[in-house]
Amino acid sequence: MATTVVVNGTILTGENGAVPLERGWLLIEDELIEAVGDGDPPDAESVIDAAGMLVVPGFVNAHTHLCMIYGRSLGSDRGLLQWLGDEQIPIMRALEPHDYELSMRLGAVENLKAGNTTVCEVFFSPHYDASVDQISAAALDASGIRSVLFRCTNDEAFFEGFVEDRRDIVRRLEDLHARWPNAGRTRVGGGPLVPWGSSAGSFRDLVALSSDRRFPLHLHTAETPEYNDLVRERTGRTNVEMLADVGALGPSVMLNHGVHLSERDIALIAEAGSPVIHDPTSNMLLGSGVAPIPQLRSAEVVIGLGCDGPACNNGQDMFENMKYAALLQKVVARQADVLVAEEVFRMATAGGAAAIGLGDRLGRLVPGFLADVVLVDASGPHMTPMHDPLASLVYSARGSDVDTVLVGGKVVVRHGEVQTVDEERVVRDVAERARVVRGRA
Repeated sequence: MATTVVVNGTILTGENGAVPLERGWLLIEDELIEAVGDGDPPDAESVIDAAGMLVVPGFVNAHTHLCMIYGRSLGSDRGLLQWLGDEQIPIMRALEPHDYELSMRLGAVENLKAGNTTVCEVFFSPHYDASVDQISAAALDASGIRSVLFRCTNDEAFFEGFVEDRRDIVRRLEDLHARWPNAGRTRVGGGPLVPWGSSAGSFRDLVALSSDRRFPLHLHTAETPEYNDLVRERTGRTNVEMLADVGALGPSVMLNHGVHLSERDIALIAEAGSPVIHDPTSNMLLGSGVAPIPQLRSAEVVIGLGCDGPACNNGQDMFENMKYAALLQKVVARQADVLVAEEVFRMATAGGAAAIGLGDRLGRLVPGFLADVVLVDASGPHMTPMHDPLASLVYSARGSDVDTVLVGGKVVVRHGEVQTVDEERVVRDVAERARVVRGRA
């Protein structure tokens, strides 16, 4: 049994209404938190000194597309479908299977350095054989990050080369789940990639498989008015009504974006218990709109935060994401307390954990929970003075302030340096491959 104690930090446990523990300590045994307190710490085999730092739960990046990392900064200042069709899809067609491995490795580095200890990778690729799925999951696993790799595709409509047979969709997900069952740090899920691109039969296939294998689904939902129009043209229903018709709502079905929702849509989501993932930064960058977060919260919908992909956010900084999530709602409502720091902090931690079905094990620094822990250096000029630790975390801190990261009790970032991946090499490899890929796109 390995024991580690984090000492001398200001601990934000993530519990509702909890007071920060100044000069706090956190005792870890193997992969779990054993105890939390303040004052004199207990003995342990190893000690991590968090003096001058905030100690917080690891962030759950509940929606990203690391598979699109080669398209970072391409197609800026365009709407979603034009951005996809003009720039991103040509880049993805030019990738080779090894490029997906590099994407996962670089994406894991970027997320870990920013304090994102869990990522939900919404993975899609041209119709390669199944090896690309396994390669990508293995790369995430080797990085030490906690992850759910959602293999997402469509059986009827999307861009050429990205449509698969219904039977192949099920078979590849079955194979992926057999290798990565939902018991470890690396898990899998699935889902149609876009709501207008799959048949009702394919939706039902995936719902049945999710229920049988007990893994989550992840669905882009009501992201733009065009999304809703395309679904209505095919089905005569709103995006959410269509999901209800095919049985694709429920606690294990994550709805991403949820920007353009009617009152009835919100009622259907709340009744079914589907969590919603909010991606404020990409919604702003692509001009998609502002999600009705206060209305979803009033309906008691579980809400997580996602950075979205490096190509439609240009970063994986959850600190930035938390700040934008709060500020967007304040501007729209013209009400400063419509979404406060504590609420967006919970969305980035416990909310995301609940959305992936780990709300009873992840997202808070309490005994019995997984020891996914982030130490944030609070000594910088932009954090000084720090009268309110939580407000400073949400409105002042940056991803570059992350000093140390533990996933399951293991140190994966120490003093800002990732311990599990050769960062210099993967940055160089992706930069070199990006020139080749761009030339072929």
